[in-house]
Amino acid sequence: MDGRINMDVIILDAHPEEDARIKRHVKYLIDQGLNVYRIHYNHIDESAKPGVFSQFGEKGFRINISVFQGKLRTLYYLSYCLRRKILTECLKALEILNFDPVRPYILHVHDPQLLPLAAMLVRNGLLSSKIVYDRHELYEELVQRYGISIPAFYEKHIKNFISGIVIVSEHHFNPARRLFPKPHIVTVPNYPLSEVYDTSIINDKIQSLKSDSQINAIYIGGLNNLLDRDVDLLIKIADNTLQSYDNVNFIIGGTYLDAQSKVKIDALSKKYADKFQFLGYVPREKTIELTQKAHIGFFLLRPDTRYWVKASPNKVFEYLICGTVPIIRVDVDHADALKKCSLIFGRSDDDDVIVKAVLDLVGDSARLKDLMMAAKVLSADYTWEVVAFRYIELYNLLSPS
Repeated sequence: MDGRINMDVIILDAHPEEDARIKRHVKYLIDQGLNVYRIHYNHIDESAKPGVFSQFGEKGFRINISVFQGKLRTLYYLSYCLRRKILTECLKALEILNFDPVRPYILHVHDPQLLPLAAMLVRNGLLSSKIVYDRHELYEELVQRYGISIPAFYEKHIKNFISGIVIVSEHHFNPARRLFPKPHIVTVPNYPLSEVYDTSIINDKIQSLKSDSQINAIYIGGLNNLLDRDVDLLIKIADNTLQSYDNVNFIIGGTYLDAQSKVKIDALSKKYADKFQFLGYVPREKTIELTQKAHIGFFLLRPDTRYWVKASPNKVFEYLICGTVPIIRVDVDHADALKKCSLIFGRSDDDDVIVKAVLDLVGDSARLKDLMMAAKVLSADYTWEVVAFRYIELYNLLSPS
C-alpha cells in the first residue's frame, strides 16, 4: 500500500449485508492496512440484529430502519435519508465505534440515497473529509414511477460535494462525467475475488466431463420477472432442457420472486422432482459452492426492460472463474472476449432461438467442455485482484499530503 494515505475510511451502505461488491471492497481495504468503519443501513433483512458487527476486521455498526411493510417501508426509508435523524444516528454509531472526529476521512458511499448523509457529515464536523461515490448503476436510465429516477434525484442534490467517483464499467464514464464534471473518476468492475474459489474442484469438474456425465445448470440471483430478470425465459429453458435430457440438474435460487413465477417454478418442482431444485435465498458461501459444480449458468434480462444498458455483472465473471459457461442476454461488458466461451444473445433474439442454442450445447459434451476450459482461462483477466488497487489510487488523489 502507498504510504501517503493518512485518511481512515467510513463506508456508508444500504445494500444487503452479503453484497459481494461491498464485501470485496471492505476486505481489500482491511488487507491493505486501512482503518475502516462501516455504517450499514438495513431496510431489507428483518432478522438482522442492529449494533456492532465485523466481517473482516472493520468496525461495523448496523442501523435497522425497517419499521413498516411494503410501499410504506420504501417511502419511510427515502424520507429518512433526507432527515437530520439519519445524521444523529450515524454520529452516535461512529461514537460507539470510537472514531476520532478530528481525523480526515474518506466517506465512501455505496448507495445514492446515502449521499445526503455524507454531505451532512462533512458539513457537521468532518470538514476535512472527502466523499467518494461508488456508482453501481446508470441511475439516470433507471426511470421509476412518474417518469423520474429517485436515485438520480439524490445524486443531483449532492453532486457538488463529491470528490471521487467509482464506476463499474468504462462505458459508464461519459454519463458519469456529464453529471459529475469535477470529481476524479476510476473504474472498478464487478469482478470476483479469486481466492475464495477452489481451483481443484473446478478443474476436476472440467476434466471429468464426458458424454454421459451429469450436467448442472444454475442461476442464483434476483428473480423479479416484473422488473428486469427474464424468469419466464429461464423457466422455459429449464422445462425444455429437463424434458430433453435425463442427465441434467437445474438449480434456481434467489429472492424477490413474483407470484406468477412462483406458480411456474412450483409446477416445475413437481414435474421434475429429482432434477429441478428451487432453493429460495442462498447464502453467498453456498452460491460459490454450487457455482463451482455447475457446467452452465444463466444471466438473462427481459428484452422489454426499460433499463437496458451496458453492464458489468458479477454473476457472469463468477461463472468464468468457476469454469461455468455463461448463457447471457444482456448488453455485457467485454462481449467480444466473452464470445469465446459463452452463448451471448441480443435484445432482439427470439426466446426459441435461445432455448435451441442451450439444448444444442447440452447435447454436445465436447463443445461444452471446450467452452468451460476457455471460460476458466479467460477468467484470469477478470479478477478483483486485477482492479482493486484503483480504490487506493483514488484515495491517494484525495488524501492530503
